[in-house]
Amino acid sequence: MAPLSLAPAQPMPFAMPEGRTALVVIDMQKDFLLKGGYGFLQCPSEKVFEKVSSVIEPTSKAIAAARKLGLHVIHTREGHVEDLSDCPPTKRMRQQMTNPDRHKLVIGTDGPMGRLLVRGSDGHDIVDAVKPLKDEPVLDKPGKGSFYNTDFHQMLVSRGITHIMLAGVTTECCVATTFREANDHGFETCVLTDCTSGFDNEIVDASMKHFCAFDGLLGYTCSSKPLLDLAATVTMPQSVAAEFDISIASLRVAYRSGKLSPTKVIDYVYEQLTKPDAAAVFKTVIDKAEAMKTLPEAGVEATFADMPYFYGIPFSVSESFDIAKSSLVKALIASGAILIGTTKIEATGSGLFATAEVSSEYSAEHASGGYSFGSALAIAKGLGSFSLAVDTDGSSRIPAAFNGVVGYNVSKGLLPSDSVAKFCPSIDTISVVATTVHDARVVFAEMRHQDIKNPDSALDRFIPIKSIDFRGPKEGGFRFAVPEDLSLVSDEYKVAFDAIVEKAKSLGGTLVPMDLSSIATASKLATPIIAAERVAFGAKSSDCGVLAKLHDETVAAASTLSAVKVMKDMATLRALKAELYLKFEGAAGVDVLFMPTAPYQPLTSAVEADPVRINSDLGSFTTLTNVFEMCAISVKAGEIGPLKLPFGTMIVAPMGMDGRMLDIAELFA
Repeated sequence: MAPLSLAPAQPMPFAMPEGRTALVVIDMQKDFLLKGGYGFLQCPSEKVFEKVSSVIEPTSKAIAAARKLGLHVIHTREGHVEDLSDCPPTKRMRQQMTNPDRHKLVIGTDGPMGRLLVRGSDGHDIVDAVKPLKDEPVLDKPGKGSFYNTDFHQMLVSRGITHIMLAGVTTECCVATTFREANDHGFETCVLTDCTSGFDNEIVDASMKHFCAFDGLLGYTCSSKPLLDLAATVTMPQSVAAEFDISIASLRVAYRSGKLSPTKVIDYVYEQLTKPDAAAVFKTVIDKAEAMKTLPEAGVEATFADMPYFYGIPFSVSESFDIAKSSLVKALIASGAILIGTTKIEATGSGLFATAEVSSEYSAEHASGGYSFGSALAIAKGLGSFSLAVDTDGSSRIPAAFNGVVGYNVSKGLLPSDSVAKFCPSIDTISVVATTVHDARVVFAEMRHQDIKNPDSALDRFIPIKSIDFRGPKEGGFRFAVPEDLSLVSDEYKVAFDAIVEKAKSLGGTLVPMDLSSIATASKLATPIIAAERVAFGAKSSDCGVLAKLHDETVAAASTLSAVKVMKDMATLRALKAELYLKFEGAAGVDVLFMPTAPYQPLTSAVEADPVRINSDLGSFTTLTNVFEMCAISVKAGEIGPLKLPFGTMIVAPMGMDGRMLDIAELFA
């Protein structure tokens, strides 16, 4: 598809980059658009109110066009929690104090459609004509602006969105406030002029002028007609290839075309699960009939256009997850995903390899990677679209790299981690193993969740907000650094990594020389502390000689620590983290670090001969990310030797900067 834009937009054409553009529909709620709602009760004129309500039809058409073009569609609702604790008295009472004869009812009082502007009331809901589809996010906001006291910024950047079209009500209030906020956050924003209206024509007209004033100081305006015209030129795919691609993105397209059903996909996956290879990967396989209960009745499958985001998508989780209790697993199933089973983990919880008997998907003579090896092998073998795992110090990224798939360590606390067994709770993170960066990204974006009851959850207010670059990393550029010390890296891996550095430069990257010695220092300090935590939280021995040696080394390392040394070393680690994070700040800072995921891929015979040293070597680059609460993603970035073993490159960013990191990682897809 050719690049899309709204050519007639003012003051210049508004670009709509593929995958990075969203239609954000503001507050199309009964409380603002139907008689008996909050807006109607405050409005002095029924004629004025009817004008506001008239935007329902053009907005509905704009939404249909955006869906057809494959744009993101996001809805917002203004309203407050039941006890009104998020509603300041100024907002609730000012109009009533100013003009009590007109404003007899205020926020929270009972109206014809329930309590006014209170979440859960009928009036708070979106009108039927523009009802969100089940796979479209709905943002509940307590203020007029969409960014105030919400995770809207993270909702956008986690999806890679840089360009926003705004529709909805009211022009002079919530639309204008969101527009100004979006400008400050760095987004390119265009208001669809015929899809918004307000209660004061003079202020609406002034708002329309200011949206695109001063040669685009703040943004753009355009009618929705060019959007509808673009959609009219698009046709849905009529067929799909006989051999389907099991990635999330491909399955969603195939289901939407009507040429492939989830039943066929699940039949295929379960057929593969009967093969001998699967026994080395899966701890448990859920009965197919039980797994398929996620799907609706067979006759409903044709209406994929309004199915949850993960409808019919097969996935697995490592056996670290309690599948009956995990809120993340429950949320995925509620969104239509089909859980096929749990994957095996390395028995002791100590290693960055499994056992000498478990080999890579690419070579029977090479190690498969560590603790979460089962999840990586499941995806490498095509036994599902994605798998959830736990990563302590590279234990999901390294097996992902060794098996040629994507391993994404989400910033700690941004995905629900309740009911997940952790050997190192202070640094363990949820990871997503997938075939593509896009698939790993959508699992993160759709499942992001904060839980104030969970001590491991990162609240949105603690996540840094940095303005985005609407041009994207290739056009806008990015800055990256690499570690100087590559002494443990094999010659073949060095050649492959050098090629990746050059590729990064060709894709818009600027290599910044930087002292990253804190990485090695932190890894050395953290290793015994991690060992102590593993022992404290249940690292166990094994009958396997290789793993037994690893467990014994873990116990020995833990036994050398005194409480005084732990406290001192943890203080040093905090200082090193602050030192490293400062390297990401300001114009002289970097966006990401590039590193080899592992220094080499060992032979299984080498693992048997020297498991302790190899385990230590493998974590050279991965350990710091968890210790410093950073996000990281390993992507296949080349092939090594005659066996064409996959070479994994890791891209790392500070906590909460997942969106920017993923934007850069997608350049290598």
